[in-house]
Amino acid sequence: MLGAYVCPDGFVSQVVYFSQKPDLQWFNSTISSQVGADNFAVNDVRVASRHGWELGGNAQEFLQAKLGSNASLTEAYWTRYARTDAEKQIAISLCVGDGSRPGCLSLFAHESGMIEKFCPACRQGGTD
Repeated sequence: MLGAYVCPDGFVSQVVYFSQKPDLQWFNSTISSQVGADNFAVNDVRVASRHGWELGGNAQEFLQAKLGSNASLTEAYWTRYARTDAEKQIAISLCVGDGSRPGCLSLFAHESGMIEKFCPACRQGGTD
Protein backbone atom coordinates (compact mmCIF):
# COMPACT_ATOMS: atom_id res chain seq x y z
CA MET A 1 0.00 0.00 0.00
CA LEU A 2 1.33 3.42 -0.98
CA GLY A 3 0.05 6.58 0.68
CA ALA A 4 0.94 10.15 1.46
CA TYR A 5 0.46 12.47 4.39
CA VAL A 6 -0.87 15.74 3.00
CA CYS A 7 -2.35 18.96 4.36
CA PRO A 8 -5.72 20.23 3.05
CA ASP A 9 -3.89 22.22 0.35
CA GLY A 10 -2.23 19.04 -0.96
CA PHE A 11 1.34 19.70 0.26
CA VAL A 12 3.07 16.39 1.01
CA SER A 13 4.96 15.90 4.25
CA GLN A 14 5.70 12.18 3.84
CA VAL A 15 5.11 9.30 1.42
CA VAL A 16 4.72 5.85 2.99
CA TYR A 17 4.78 2.33 1.57
CA PHE A 18 3.66 -0.70 3.58
CA SER A 19 4.44 -4.24 2.43
CA GLN A 20 5.40 -7.65 3.74
CA LYS A 21 8.20 -7.74 1.18
CA PRO A 22 8.85 -4.18 0.01
CA ASP A 23 10.39 -3.47 -3.36
CA LEU A 24 12.50 -0.44 -2.49
CA GLN A 25 13.71 -0.01 -6.06
CA TRP A 26 10.05 0.35 -7.17
CA PHE A 27 9.29 2.75 -4.30
CA ASN A 28 12.31 4.94 -5.07
CA SER A 29 11.71 5.00 -8.82
CA THR A 30 7.99 5.72 -8.40
CA ILE A 31 8.63 8.77 -6.26
CA SER A 32 11.61 9.96 -8.32
CA SER A 33 9.69 9.69 -11.59
CA GLN A 34 6.76 11.69 -10.21
CA VAL A 35 8.63 14.48 -8.37
CA GLY A 36 11.72 14.56 -10.59
CA ALA A 37 15.17 13.17 -9.86
CA ASP A 38 16.36 16.60 -8.68
CA ASN A 39 13.72 16.55 -5.91
CA PHE A 40 14.39 13.01 -4.69
CA ALA A 41 17.31 11.65 -2.67
CA VAL A 42 17.60 7.97 -1.79
CA ASN A 43 19.15 9.05 1.53
CA ASP A 44 15.77 10.54 2.51
CA VAL A 45 14.11 7.09 2.44
CA ARG A 46 13.91 5.21 5.72
CA VAL A 47 12.74 1.66 6.47
CA ALA A 48 11.13 0.37 9.69
CA SER A 49 9.11 -2.58 10.95
CA ARG A 50 5.58 -1.80 12.08
CA HIS A 51 3.52 -4.03 14.36
CA GLY A 52 -0.25 -4.00 14.60
CA TRP A 53 -0.31 -2.38 18.02
CA GLU A 54 1.60 0.59 16.56
CA LEU A 55 -0.84 1.10 13.71
CA GLY A 56 -3.99 1.69 15.76
CA GLY A 57 -7.57 0.68 15.17
CA ASN A 58 -8.04 -3.02 14.48
CA ALA A 59 -4.65 -3.37 12.81
CA GLN A 60 -3.29 -5.90 15.31
CA GLU A 61 -6.29 -8.22 14.93
CA PHE A 62 -6.26 -7.78 11.15
CA LEU A 63 -2.55 -8.59 10.84
CA GLN A 64 -2.85 -11.60 13.14
CA ALA A 65 -5.78 -12.95 11.12
CA LYS A 66 -3.91 -12.53 7.82
CA LEU A 67 -0.28 -13.15 8.82
CA GLY A 68 -0.29 -14.96 12.17
CA SER A 69 0.76 -13.95 15.65
CA ASN A 70 3.55 -11.40 16.09
CA ALA A 71 3.09 -10.36 12.46
CA SER A 72 4.59 -7.11 11.25
CA LEU A 73 4.77 -5.08 8.07
CA THR A 74 7.70 -3.19 6.66
CA GLU A 75 7.21 0.53 6.17
CA ALA A 76 9.38 2.51 3.80
CA TYR A 77 8.88 6.23 4.10
CA TRP A 78 10.23 9.25 2.27
CA THR A 79 10.42 12.74 3.64
CA ARG A 80 11.97 15.37 1.41
CA TYR A 81 14.68 17.33 3.15
CA ALA A 82 15.46 20.49 1.20
CA ARG A 83 19.14 21.14 1.78
CA THR A 84 19.82 24.25 -0.30
CA ASP A 85 18.03 27.56 -0.76
CA ALA A 86 17.14 26.51 -4.31
CA GLU A 87 15.61 23.23 -3.07
CA LYS A 88 13.58 25.17 -0.49
CA GLN A 89 11.88 27.02 -3.34
CA ILE A 90 10.30 23.74 -4.51
CA ALA A 91 7.34 22.06 -2.80
CA ILE A 92 5.96 18.57 -3.34
CA SER A 93 2.19 18.17 -3.60
CA LEU A 94 -0.36 15.48 -4.34
CA CYS A 95 -2.73 16.12 -7.24
CA VAL A 96 -5.88 16.22 -5.10
CA GLY A 97 -8.13 18.29 -7.33
CA ASP A 98 -10.74 20.71 -6.11
CA GLY A 99 -14.52 20.96 -5.80
CA SER A 100 -14.91 21.02 -9.58
CA ARG A 101 -13.14 17.71 -10.27
CA PRO A 102 -10.78 15.19 -8.67
CA GLY A 103 -7.06 15.06 -9.29
CA CYS A 104 -5.07 12.05 -10.49
CA LEU A 105 -3.35 11.51 -7.08
CA SER A 106 0.15 11.76 -8.54
CA LEU A 107 2.98 13.51 -6.73
CA PHE A 108 4.44 16.60 -8.39
CA ALA A 109 6.90 19.42 -7.72
CA HIS A 110 6.05 23.12 -7.98
CA GLU A 111 7.03 26.54 -6.63
CA SER A 112 6.76 26.53 -2.85
CA GLY A 113 4.93 29.87 -2.73
CA MET A 114 2.01 28.53 -4.77
CA ILE A 115 -0.89 26.30 -3.79
CA GLU A 116 -1.35 23.84 -6.64
CA LYS A 117 -4.20 21.35 -6.35
CA PHE A 118 -3.57 19.86 -9.81
CA CYS A 119 -0.41 18.44 -11.34
CA PRO A 120 0.72 19.96 -14.66
CA ALA A 121 -0.95 17.18 -16.70
CA CYS A 122 -4.31 17.65 -14.98
CA ARG A 123 -4.03 21.44 -15.23
CA GLN A 124 -3.48 21.14 -18.98
CA GLY A 125 -6.29 18.62 -19.44
CA GLY A 126 -8.78 20.47 -17.22
CA THR A 127 -10.82 23.61 -17.53
CA ASP A 128 -8.86 25.58 -14.91
